Amino acid sequence: MPTNIPSSLTKDLALTIYNDGFALVQEIRSIPPLSDDHIVYYTDVPERIESNSVQVKGLKVTELTYEYDLMDRMKLLEKYVGHEIRLVNKKTGEEKTYLLLDVQNGLVLADMVTREIVLDAEGEIRLPDGPEEVMLKPTLVWRFKEQTAEDVRVTYLTRGLSWDADYVAQIRENDFDLTGWVTMTNNSGMTFDEAKVKLMAGTVSRATMLRQKTMAFEQNVSDEPERQAFGEYYLYTLPERLTLNNRQQKQVQLFSAYQIKSQTVYEVDAYSDHPTVYFTFLNDAANGLGFPLPRGRFKLYKENPKDGSSEFIGEDYIPHTAVGELVRIKSGEAFDVTVESDVVAEYKKDGYEYEEVVYLIRNQKDQPIELIINHSTSYGIFDVVESTHTWKRKDDDIQIFVPVPAKSEVKVAFTIRYDRRQDVKVN
Repeated sequence: MPTNIPSSLTKDLALTIYNDGFALVQEIRSIPPLSDDHIVYYTDVPERIESNSVQVKGLKVTELTYEYDLMDRMKLLEKYVGHEIRLVNKKTGEEKTYLLLDVQNGLVLADMVTREIVLDAEGEIRLPDGPEEVMLKPTLVWRFKEQTAEDVRVTYLTRGLSWDADYVAQIRENDFDLTGWVTMTNNSGMTFDEAKVKLMAGTVSRATMLRQKTMAFEQNVSDEPERQAFGEYYLYTLPERLTLNNRQQKQVQLFSAYQIKSQTVYEVDAYSDHPTVYFTFLNDAANGLGFPLPRGRFKLYKENPKDGSSEFIGEDYIPHTAVGELVRIKSGEAFDVTVESDVVAEYKKDGYEYEEVVYLIRNQKDQPIELIINHSTSYGIFDVVESTHTWKRKDDDIQIFVPVPAKSEVKVAFTIRYDRRQDVKVN
């Protein structure tokens, strides 16, 4: 008789959850007295386990089988075709024995006394011990050579576990408070009890990755996690053990930071009617942060100084952001700032091609703004030969910073000169 090693024998459990829908599971279970057939049933594993990733220490395993074709009514009855079963009348308690002949289109039975064929007999079906072991849940079946330790240490990958970061910013005029949350999702087909949880931030190459819909939600607040650089990635260790049920989301606070300095940036291009508004801040220690921010959804709430209320003003995603990097959150468009742009003249002179461009910016706000014009150029070598404002080259764009006073209009005019006389090959 095979030896069962269920989850009730677990001594330690750890999860490392990755952004991309999978996790590394590491667990230690006690080894009970082993049977002479040298077969172990390692039960209580995820339905979505990657069986080719399993590593075992404590038993010298020579053969590993993953049993995942679990029993349902039809599969169970099919195992008893050709064997005796009993039917019990629920009203009278009368019991009769039959030979099960077929189950595909209802029960086909043979009366063990009269040898008559009976179709669709009614009653409670009772099955004796069958000739085969019945698997009711996902099981790793091992054939082992010898035991080498008191405990078995098992490591494997499973799909169906993932985590995402969510950020909530409460914005004031020149600074804001920020709370980071991590949302863990378990659709692996297994509950993980009292697990030590680590979260790996970064992109890990996988052959296949699968994301699942979330099913339930639970929120939990704890102390901030330990942060650690880990090779090309970043590892967050949650301070308390967690139970993560199957088909559940759980939310844990990642960090809190206060009075972070920020800036609102207005940007336009040749196709803008209103500037795009970006909320920006520097991720460094001097600004109250200074640790890598995992990718996630960033929500912006702005405080109303008149009554202290808070309004939602935008949402965006941020990528994995290293220390020292600028974070830019797109919050929407500026309703009370309008932009008009046009190419007012095009001509050729001395072998060059010229474009004269004008931007009209109207600021109806009660406060001044600084607006950034990102003007794209066409193909070729170019220069700006005249401009009402200072410009700089950014990639193949012209970038101009324009201060716009409150309740005013500003005109920006510049002339682009293109040199089409020679082709430039870039390797």
